Amino acid sequence: MKKYLLFATAALALASCTNESYLGTAEELATAKGEQPISFGFNVPTPTRAEGAAAATKLNNQFIVWGEKGETDGTAAVTDGSTAKQRVFPNYKVTYGTNTAYTSTSNTKDWEYVGLSYTASGDQDFVKMAGTKVTTDVQTIKYWDYNADSYTFTAVSAKPTDISAGKVTINKLTSGTTVYDKGYEVDVTADADLNSLYFADRVNITKTSTYDRTQPNKYGGNVTFTFRNGQSQVRVGMYETIPGYDVKVTKFYYDEDADPGAGSTGFDAMTDNSTTNFVANVPNTATGGVAGKFTVKYYAKNAVNDAAGISNHPTISFAPTTAADTKTYITLGNQITAATKLGETSTAATYDKADSNGDGVKDFTTFFPQESNDKNLKLKIDYTLKNTVTGETIDISGKTAEIPAQYLQWKPNFKYTYLFKITDDELYPITFDAVVVEAENGQAEYITTVSEPSITTFGAVYVYDSEADATKFSSYQTGEDEYQAQTAPDRLDIFATIMDGSDVVDFTLGTNVNVYKATTTDATNFPITEASVAESLAETSVGTKQITTELLNEDGSSCFSAAPTKVNAVPGEDGIDESIKALKLTGVKATTTTTALVVEYIKTAATYYTETVSIADQTELTAYLATGKLYTNDTGTTEASATFDGGATYYRRTAVKSVGKYAYKVIRVQ
Repeated sequence: MKKYLLFATAALALASCTNESYLGTAEELATAKGEQPISFGFNVPTPTRAEGAAAATKLNNQFIVWGEKGETDGTAAVTDGSTAKQRVFPNYKVTYGTNTAYTSTSNTKDWEYVGLSYTASGDQDFVKMAGTKVTTDVQTIKYWDYNADSYTFTAVSAKPTDISAGKVTINKLTSGTTVYDKGYEVDVTADADLNSLYFADRVNITKTSTYDRTQPNKYGGNVTFTFRNGQSQVRVGMYETIPGYDVKVTKFYYDEDADPGAGSTGFDAMTDNSTTNFVANVPNTATGGVAGKFTVKYYAKNAVNDAAGISNHPTISFAPTTAADTKTYITLGNQITAATKLGETSTAATYDKADSNGDGVKDFTTFFPQESNDKNLKLKIDYTLKNTVTGETIDISGKTAEIPAQYLQWKPNFKYTYLFKITDDELYPITFDAVVVEAENGQAEYITTVSEPSITTFGAVYVYDSEADATKFSSYQTGEDEYQAQTAPDRLDIFATIMDGSDVVDFTLGTNVNVYKATTTDATNFPITEASVAESLAETSVGTKQITTELLNEDGSSCFSAAPTKVNAVPGEDGIDESIKALKLTGVKATTTTTALVVEYIKTAATYYTETVSIADQTELTAYLATGKLYTNDTGTTEASATFDGGATYYRRTAVKSVGKYAYKVIRVQ
């Protein structure tokens, strides 16, 4: 869900005097089409964004702007007080008034700063800042200086009564290693209203040979602020796909005493438990309701960040004042354990919280951002299966799940949803799906099949870029069960990351990781699930197989636009790649009601008893392969091709000698 606001500084007619040192030559002013004061206002054409009075309400009808001239983007910051730059807006307050646009030369969009002054208390004492700030002086009108090389603007907004009560203290950072370090430090108390805390994108405008006050982000024109809330939000849902059984979750395990600085705790240490709320170990997290400090800096302007659309966006970290407030686990709502049975599809999952306002969206829990998180999520649960016909119950204890740290680097203004799917895989560890949805720019989805070992998948949509004649990352895919194929030339890529314990697996495609297309003869009575695929791949009997598999490691043309491959990075929520090893399925095509894609990870391969089979020619080979698999080695691990080899000895499996350790992820694309 997008959650940001836009503001603009615009140009108007010049008043008779100014406190600026230089306004430019007459030729420059003529080129600029008139003398231009700086004013603030709205410029929000997109209907999905809050605008006008609605957006002003989110900002409590005011914000503070910091503006400098003479400092340009680069690798080194100009120190505060340097003659190379001058302060223009020393924390000016800008307030909203309905239908006040054009009532003064400094107000074009119902926002005014001229004539306002700070008093000792109340709403006017909006920001307590370190360094220079307006106190009792009246704020004066400001004009564009056409002799300055550039202007840089930052802005912040918080609840005025929180400021006056000392619940929020905002300090402007006026120096740093780079210009992008010059953001804010914000101290908050445990009862501060963080829903009202917003930070704007940094705006840098460089002088060119022409000036256009009618265009945004042009010298003398509109300076657009994009405000972003400083929090992340998280929710969790669970569903099951076990035929003939209802599933009820009975217990969540966690480790309350682990040192968050000592790394991720093992599953054996997770002995604390909850029979009410959803709980999982995620070190370094902190929910709202604790005192601490926000540190705000900005993404540098460079080619990579420009391509991702995040140059000059705020990057926000949070550190609790009290170390004990940095939790080693998260606690969410109680609706999962309260449910007598889990939902049975991803679109009808049972969530940790209900829909409190009736908008059809389950509630989120607010967390502070943790963009630099390097700890995995560990989930450990008990649940009960109840047969829908006989009432028979099966208790399952201590099933585990682990999600890579890279998929838990929560960013401000993003909403994350994790969906866990319980499957019928009894031969191998129970599988879960974790889905991350609703990022700031479009939708994001991570699907984590978790057990031990575990597989994390997500779908990335790449849209056609007519100018570049290529495709580029757009967003994660969500809201479908499970993925939605794209219409060419746009495409869907699916990435799979494998976790073995707390480590990301550096796998080899075709050795310990395989990709299959599974087909069933009867989707109702013989559905494709993790367990049925495992049984099909391990099947030793000869006969009519209800579920068959086709290996796609080297030729995935029937299912993908390119063969599967291993990559070392995946697209992140903000378009910047995350460094993590993954299996990439490029240009995934739709599956049918009787087919599905399968990712297999082999931690320890099973071994088999085998016997030789007499195959005389191609006809006999074809007939045999229609009923079962053949192998060219006596261990039953090298599958025979469909082309007859007169020099080969053929074997079939007769029984399992030792059970291996596998993980499977079934993927459906609609």
